[in-house]
Amino acid sequence: MRLLITFLILASFAFGQQSVLVIGNHDALCLEDSIKFERTDSLPSSLHSFDAIMLFSGSTSHLSEKDVDRIVYFVESGGGLYSGAENWPLQAESNQLTHRIYKKESFGSFDVSKAEVNKENGNLELQSMEILPAGTTTVAFPMDHRLKVEAWIEDQPLILSGEIAEGRIIIDGGYSRFYCNARNDKTDTLLREFLKFLLHQ
Repeated sequence: MRLLITFLILASFAFGQQSVLVIGNHDALCLEDSIKFERTDSLPSSLHSFDAIMLFSGSTSHLSEKDVDRIVYFVESGGGLYSGAENWPLQAESNQLTHRIYKKESFGSFDVSKAEVNKENGNLELQSMEILPAGTTTVAFPMDHRLKVEAWIEDQPLILSGEIAEGRIIIDGGYSRFYCNARNDKTDTLLREFLKFLLHQ
């Protein structure tokens, strides 16, 4: 019992030491407090102190092509990237990054409140959830052999995950589920699973 308690304390301490940069359209978000989130509207001059980037797309991108290069290098070097989009127009930064990495962008407009979890072959441990909040106004992302579908809306991919060199990426078409007025146990669980994957936990 003493060993278990020691392990849990060390695990929470290690998780708490990691730092996540939150950029973009983050004003309405409620993110859990168990990790250090640093919110900003633009990409800092250095990314060395961060373990992951969570990007919540707005209607206009504030990322230059040099910023995109830096983010891609950050991920390829072992960092985690969450690329969140919503229905048009909240797709600017996400489309900029996914076009650069995969030559693909978000599409469609889905008014579906629940997404179905892919119970096979995913990178995230979502099987116990079965159904998760889709978001308010969602978009899909095209299938790609380099990505695994984690959740579906109708018959289209809503959440995908994959590896890019030494790093990891999550593409999400329904980040409004993390708005303060939508936050619940399921959204908190989903966010924890996203972070575990992005931070190589």
